[in-house]
Amino acid sequence: MALSPSRELIVHPLAPSAGGALSPEARVAAEWLQTHNGLPSPLIVESAAVALSPKRPLTLLNATCDENVGSILTFLDGASLCAARGVCRSWHRLGGDERLWFDLCLAEFHVSPTQLRTRPESYQKLYQLACRSIKLLVRDFFEEQCLANLQTSLRIPRAAALTMIAARSGV
Repeated sequence: MALSPSRELIVHPLAPSAGGALSPEARVAAEWLQTHNGLPSPLIVESAAVALSPKRPLTLLNATCDENVGSILTFLDGASLCAARGVCRSWHRLGGDERLWFDLCLAEFHVSPTQLRTRPESYQKLYQLACRSIKLLVRDFFEEQCLANLQTSLRIPRAAALTMIAARSGV
């Protein structure tokens, strides 16, 4: 009996398939071996670990280096950068870069280190302080405008207008 040459690969029936899971026949045989030997075989332990490990789909960001992600983060404003820092640990680390926050302070508020008496604890905290300060200034400006308009339209003194506003706001 002559054997013909074949290019087929003979795989052991208990070897895990390319996907890492055992075929149904191999699983039955492996369970039988486990129950009769009393110990799990290394093949069973390895295939179970592969089968139980969560498979996450690869994305473009998985294959992108930190320098590229850091360059992308430079295009974000402060609020978007804070949101991006919540995506994953890597982005949190990259988004905490002091140079990134310094550039934001310079671009949005025109604050440079030469204008400061002391170096801030971090430029992220400086950015947050500047945002809060701007919000307070805008709020105070609108309150003053409302007060001036109230005085003009009702032709009442400033103290009377302030009393009316305080009574309405419950302060």
